[in-house]
Order: sequence, then C-alpha cells, then structure tokens
Amino acid sequence: MTTGTSDKEHPLVSVIVPVYKVERFLDECVAGLVAQTYRNLEILLVDDGSPDRCPAMCDAWAAKDERIRVIHKANGGLSDARNAGLAQASGDCIYFVDSDDTVDRRLVERCVTTMVDYAADLVMFQFDTISETGRPLTSAYKHNDYDDIKVMAPVDAIKAQVKAEIDGYFWSFMAAAPIYRDHGFSFPIGRKIEDMARICNVIGESHRVVRIPEVLYHYRMRRGSITGSWNMQLTRDWMQAVDDRESYIDERFPELRTFMRIQQLTFFANLDYETMRQSIVAKFKIDPEDSERIRKRIDTLSRDVADDGGEVPESTKNLIDTLRKSVDGARDGFREMREEWKKLGRGWKEYMRGVLEPGVERDTADPADGDDGREPAAR
Repeated sequence: MTTGTSDKEHPLVSVIVPVYKVERFLDECVAGLVAQTYRNLEILLVDDGSPDRCPAMCDAWAAKDERIRVIHKANGGLSDARNAGLAQASGDCIYFVDSDDTVDRRLVERCVTTMVDYAADLVMFQFDTISETGRPLTSAYKHNDYDDIKVMAPVDAIKAQVKAEIDGYFWSFMAAAPIYRDHGFSFPIGRKIEDMARICNVIGESHRVVRIPEVLYHYRMRRGSITGSWNMQLTRDWMQAVDDRESYIDERFPELRTFMRIQQLTFFANLDYETMRQSIVAKFKIDPEDSERIRKRIDTLSRDVADDGGEVPESTKNLIDTLRKSVDGARDGFREMREEWKKLGRGWKEYMRGVLEPGVERDTADPADGDDGREPAAR
C-alpha cells in the first residue's frame, strides 16, 4: 500500500522522537526507524532547540526519507517536545522513541500484527540495556519477567504497573492514537518523571492490553548514575508523579482506591528509607522540611488505608515503625546528621573504589541506574 495511507490491517504509525544534545547517537536511532520492516510510518523528529549538530542532522534525514518530518522548536524539555510531536502526529497509532536508544527493526511490525491479531489497542514488549558503545549489558527488570503472551484488561494492567510489574517507559509500548487524542492527553511540562505521571492515563483509556515476550528495544545506559545527581527536587517530582497517577486512578477506577493507597504507602515508606540510605552513598542534600513532608504523607496514607478498611502488609508496617523510631528520634539533630552522612559518603566511595578497580567499566546495569541527563526508571 502507499505510505501515508492506512486501513484496519495497515495503520499509519506515527513515531515521535524528541531530539536534544544526542548527536553521537541520533544517526543510529533514526537508521533503526527508517529500516523498520513495517513501512507505513511517519517519523517526527522534534528538535527541542538542540544547541549541537542535531538540527542539521534531522534535516539531512528528512531530505533522505519522505516519511520523516522535522519539528524545530525552542527548548522546552522532554514533555514539551513530546507534546509538540503529538500535536502534529496524524497516524492511527502512536509510538515514542528516545533519541539515544536503538530499536529492533521488527518493533513496529510486531506491535501492529499483535494489535490486529488480538483486537488490542495497546501492545507492550520487553527491552534490554546497552552501553554507550552499544555493547549488551546485563539487567534485571521486573517488566521483563514473563515468557508467554499476556492479554490483560486495563484495570489489571494498571494494578501491575502500580506494583512495578510494568515499567512506565513510554517507549516500551505502542498505543492506538485515540487513546491520546480523545482524552485530552498531555505530558506535564517542567517536571521530571513524566512517564510515571501519565502511564496509567494511557493504560486506563485502552480497551485491551497485550504484552508480548519479545525484546524489541535497546535502552542505552550512559555514563554516570542517577543517584549521583539526584536531589530533592527530583524526589518532589517523583511524589507529584505518584500523586498524578493516584488522582487519575481514583477518578477513573474508584474500585482500586484502597489498593492504590496501600501501594502508595509502601512506595513512600520505601522512598523515605531510600532518601536516608542514599544520603550516605550519594550525598543527598536533604532539607529537614522535605523529609518531614514525606513522613506526613506516610501518616496520611496510613490513616486513609485504615479508614477504607484496608490492611497494610506486615512488611510495610515494620518498615514504617522502623522509620518512625529512627527518624523521629533524630529529627532535632538532622542537619548535624547530614554532615556525618557526608563524611560516611566519602568513606563509602573510597571503599567502593577499592572494591571496583579504577577505570574498569562494569558489565552490569541496575534498573535504578540512569545517566547524565536521562531520567530514572519510571515505575
């Protein structure tokens, strides 16, 4: 069929690629899209005011392939770039790609075929990780822990996402365009963790979700770790993303309200523990008021779960009790403790340098690791 037209079995797929300071990786990413075995594509390269060679590289690709369109815009961040692509996408299906990653050349075909075969409007798949140089890395994502095709109702997929059995990466699924267009969808501008904030909005407006046990996407782990650059603003963005997710689910799936509160309680209890633990290893600059805000949220969720008649898992109860005893008892000396954590952090890093030989690149990738500028896993 003619590229740009569509029918039920050959929908036009809009691939949206935000582009910013990725000149080292852009050609490999776009080459993988151009080489897709499924040909009925429009590829939208959204130049988000990139200050390097990326704008010219995008234009060069558009000159070589008529399916590619370039959107040049002032820098506004990942969410703004994605929104700009959505506004101009004309396809029957929408797929997002990060411009420093690579895709299997069968990705779109496998998603379209699965949609047709199962009458699905959202198809998820597995992914792996690669190094900056493209070398395969070992990773262990719960998202990939299945071996058979899984057909799910939206409510079950949402529960799996909240329980971190489905990751929130928007590049890990393809969805029918009406899910976005008919529900006023947009990514939150000016915040990180936008995937987590909106993943359930997409799942919840689908009719049938199918997960296929095929690795079709290669997520590039670039140098550095998200823990090394983490700050409390990022933690606030995490909290806001979780709040957004909860608000949507409360309104759209009220039967999940108690389930959500128990899951949220566990999430924030672990988050408070992690902020303290990582203060040692990553030298967080935690303000007492920020830690207090998390504690208050834990207390509120505990009351809400009790009011709903829900039961908090014993493991979560124990964690909360431990947090209250250890944190509340030290609240007055929090700033002094932070200085001690900094010292411990320096000692920990020296210890780790002795364990991991200097200059040797590690061959494993942990799901919590990110990269310079890339965001952490959205769970």
